[in-house]
Amino acid sequence: MWWLIWGAVLALFVCLGVATYFVARSPSFWIGLVKQVFALAVPDILEYLKARNTPAVEEEMRACIRRGGEWDNFNKKCRDK
Repeated sequence: MWWLIWGAVLALFVCLGVATYFVARSPSFWIGLVKQVFALAVPDILEYLKARNTPAVEEEMRACIRRGGEWDNFNKKCRDK
């Protein structure tokens, strides 16, 4: 009876493989996928880029620049030259 279960599992994987092959070779699928992912990601990316620093971080940034350092926005700390 185990051979029946293993046969069903094998058939499932073969069907998934064939379906994946036919979908993956279609350029219109990839173009549509990229468009949808980009459309969903743009609002989050823009929100992240528009977010302001806290007043304490901005003050630290100004102090760094006054000292002649270079502010690292990613790590939120000063790199002295």
